[in-house]
Amino acid sequence: MEERTTIQLSNDLRKELRELAAKRDENYQELLRDMISVFKELDEDKTIISLPKQLAEKVNEKITNTDFSSVSEYSTFLLRLMLYEEAKKENIDEK
Repeated sequence: MEERTTIQLSNDLRKELRELAAKRDENYQELLRDMISVFKELDEDKTIISLPKQLAEKVNEKITNTDFSSVSEYSTFLLRLMLYEEAKKENIDEK
C-alpha cells in the first residue's frame, strides 16, 4: 500500500482558498488540484522554485510531445545543463 499523508484544512483556510480561487478566476477544485500536484512533487531531496505563470505556461507548451513530463523536469534539465556548461568553461579557463 502506498504511503499517504492526510492534510486537513481548517474552515478559515478553505475560505481563504475559495477567495483566492475567485480572485484568480479559477475554480476552487482546480486550485486544489494545483496544490495536490505541488504536494506530489514534494520530496525531502527537492525544493520548490516559483515561476511566473506565463513563463510556466510557455514552457508547458514547449515540452508538449517531448520526453519531459513536467515544467519541473524540464527546468531541472536546463539548470543542470547550464551548470555543466559553466563548470566546463571554468575548467577550460583554468588551463
